[in-house]
Amino acid sequence: MDQIKIGEFLKTLRKEKALTQEQLAEQFHVSRRSVSRWETGSNMPDLSILVALAEFYEVDIKEIIDGTRKNEMMNEEEVEEVAFKMADYALEQKSRLLIWVRRISLIGVVLMTIVLGLQTFHYEPGIGTFLCYIFSVLAFVVMVILSLYTNGLLEENTKRKKLVNVCKVFVLAIGVCVLSFIMKVMLALVAVLFIECTPFKHQEGIENYDKAKILEQYRSDLSELYIFPDDTTNMLEPTFVSSLKTGFFDTDGYIILHGTYREEDYEAEVQRLSSIEYTLSTPEERITTRIQYDEESYALPAYVAIDGYDYEYEYALLDEKNHTVTYILLSYPKYVDLREYEEYLKLDRDEYKLKDSLHQFSIYESADASQD
Repeated sequence: MDQIKIGEFLKTLRKEKALTQEQLAEQFHVSRRSVSRWETGSNMPDLSILVALAEFYEVDIKEIIDGTRKNEMMNEEEVEEVAFKMADYALEQKSRLLIWVRRISLIGVVLMTIVLGLQTFHYEPGIGTFLCYIFSVLAFVVMVILSLYTNGLLEENTKRKKLVNVCKVFVLAIGVCVLSFIMKVMLALVAVLFIECTPFKHQEGIENYDKAKILEQYRSDLSELYIFPDDTTNMLEPTFVSSLKTGFFDTDGYIILHGTYREEDYEAEVQRLSSIEYTLSTPEERITTRIQYDEESYALPAYVAIDGYDYEYEYALLDEKNHTVTYILLSYPKYVDLREYEEYLKLDRDEYKLKDSLHQFSIYESADASQD
């Protein structure tokens, strides 16, 4: 099929009707550019428009497809030939469209692969993020199926069959990686949901304070509790409350011990708190970190052992006037209910909004790690 010849013939027929390209375009509800492309042979009209053009110009479709006028009536063989030519014309139009569908589907697979790669390497836990990832995977699968379907005809070409097989292997490998990632995320979510549904273990009353037992149960997640006294024998009317829950990665909750001392015992306890230090031995050196004294962050002066490191806080509040000391441990305070203990929290609540907690102060970490 000679598209240039067809275009010239369509141009001749239009001029015989004394029509401009704009007028013909209005007649068939297309753009002038479409008419121009028909007549230059760069594009052919759809089959339905081709039939309408033949009727409009009062010629046979065979004449348009051949690009020349026939004066005699068509015989039976010519009618059959026209049918075959119309079928070939429709097939050629479909092939041109399929080429673009193939290209777009391959581009879609590449883009979805990039999207999934970025989401995988920069994944942040969360229901919204997880749902976005799932829908991205579904979109990727749809694009892969579309690409394989539209490019399946390439397998008939032995020169491209290897390329098709390589593409299939690549897609399969991507699918396996994505499926593996989804399974890991699902297992993690199930574990997190199970743990989140576990209630906090709440204890209240000084008879429940046992430092050795707390360390034995929670040492792997909490600190060494250096600021907390080993016993409460020197305290007057001590109170104790704790609410802890072992999560998927850490233990969340709080421990609060409050006690009043006689004057001499209070002075001794303050001396003990002020001398707390921790020595970390490394292959190169021994690093000693001392407790910090803070008169600004809290409503009362405080000796601070941990200030936000790994979202944990360990400190003792001093009330010299009443000779009382309140020992406090908070682990992930934003996840626990501390409304009853706001008087023990930092004056500036925004200081709990940490983005990089591993650069906060802790006497239990090396000097480099505890730098602000």
